[in-house]
Amino acid sequence: MIHVLADGQQAGALEKAPGKPHHVFTYFPGVQQMQSVSLTMPVRLQSYLSSPGRLHPIFDMNLPEGFLRRYLEKAVPDCDDLRLLEVTGPSQVGRLEYRNAARTHETSIPDFSVQEILAHDGAEDLFQELLRIYAASSGVSGVQPKVLVRDAWHTKLSPDHKLAIRGTTHMVKAWDAEYPHLAYNEYFCLLAAQYAGLRTPHREVSENGKFLVVERFDLTEQDRYMGFEDFCVLAGLPSAKKYHGSYEQLTKVLQNYCIQECLGECLVELFKMIVVSVVLRNGDAHRKNFCLISDTPEARRGKLAPTFDIVTTTAYLPHDALALTLDGSKKWPDRKRLLHFAEKHCGFQRKQADRILEDVRQGVRQAQKELAHGVSHLEGFAAVGRAMGKEWDKGLGGV
Repeated sequence: MIHVLADGQQAGALEKAPGKPHHVFTYFPGVQQMQSVSLTMPVRLQSYLSSPGRLHPIFDMNLPEGFLRRYLEKAVPDCDDLRLLEVTGPSQVGRLEYRNAARTHETSIPDFSVQEILAHDGAEDLFQELLRIYAASSGVSGVQPKVLVRDAWHTKLSPDHKLAIRGTTHMVKAWDAEYPHLAYNEYFCLLAAQYAGLRTPHREVSENGKFLVVERFDLTEQDRYMGFEDFCVLAGLPSAKKYHGSYEQLTKVLQNYCIQECLGECLVELFKMIVVSVVLRNGDAHRKNFCLISDTPEARRGKLAPTFDIVTTTAYLPHDALALTLDGSKKWPDRKRLLHFAEKHCGFQRKQADRILEDVRQGVRQAQKELAHGVSHLEGFAAVGRAMGKEWDKGLGGV
């Protein structure tokens, strides 16, 4: 059994049902709705039973995948999903934490200078050191190597203010050798999204080009972690099904869980996110890369999270396609299909949809100028950068 905390307060207990394939979550007596662990799981007396052999989607959401999971499985004995959740429990994306029922004290998360990471010269394997310190404090999904770190000075990459937070403050992302210069790739893709008018997290690439350091955006102005749920959780699906379904289904999820007065602007953002991924040829825009953040979970509503995890996948995988279907197909959609989606599933008038497409075109063209500069001036990036530029041209030609 492990205890689940929401916003630092005990919410309930998660355990494996003895002799059965299910996991069971039960709220503690007296817990208020504001301590609900998910928009999909309001506080109630009855326990929540998971699907056989799986955790509930909200608990499954941040389980390490790929590189990080393999690393932890070697380091932690008897490492099933529940044990892995316990290990990474002190530091999760979002407002939840997990703690062994027998342990009552908080786990201290070490400090490390983000500026030192950004200035690293590559003379030693810094990422292995970060893994040693932070692997067990990194409740974050994703196949590529990444860890959550706590900045020694508790400062944001943005210059507005320091953080008074006891948990992790930034994500450090590296890459497998199969995908060279993924940090620059994601940096320029996020730049295009930003220029197109989307909200993006503050980020910087390290001087040696090996790391993308991203500021956590699930923090309130009062330096508390917000609720954070991806579109697998909100559809009641496990992370393993992140590539299942359609972008049309994402609009329904948004309509079901978005704060009503924000629905219009969130539908604009969602459509723009999809168009940006189409133009940039991002074949990894799956369900887990669309999320809601919420600061009032008792209302069971949230707002669309900023855009994150965008890369030009076709720079490495030339035949890559959409992560989900759009209009029944995973082929890259043209302008006609995008406009049909906007009008039928987002409720936009043609003029509004046209304006969104133009915002994306202008944003990508502006980012192309900086991409071209990166091709000329960033060591070793030329081949990947040129491939990205060609893919962006194809995307622009289609919309």
